[in-house]
Amino acid sequence: MRFKLFLILFPLFLNGIPGYHEPWGKDADLYIPQTSPGEYFLSPLGQFMQQLIVFHQKVISPADGPRSHFKPSSSQYMLEAIRKHGFFQGYIMGCDRLMRENKETWVYRTTVINGQIWKTDPVN
Repeated sequence: MRFKLFLILFPLFLNGIPGYHEPWGKDADLYIPQTSPGEYFLSPLGQFMQQLIVFHQKVISPADGPRSHFKPSSSQYMLEAIRKHGFFQGYIMGCDRLMRENKETWVYRTTVINGQIWKTDPVN
């Protein structure tokens, strides 16, 4: 009786496919190559966003003029956040930063550069 039950239930443990296979794949499939400090891995969506931000920094910002009260600028902050934390979390961090972009005094550390006060808020 136990042997018959074993024969009936055993294929269920193999996901119903003849032959044995690893249920979660190989550990090597989970390996993400380590990057050096200057390198980063971005998803295709992150790469697209990076291209948009670089376009903004090189084309739009010089024509429109600097407006950020932060160091690093909000676009650079979003770029660094996306590179460090991935697209979704970096995008949310960058949008949060853009919502706080104003001339009002805030609870951030400040730095004086060339006689001008800048709010400092680096990517953590």
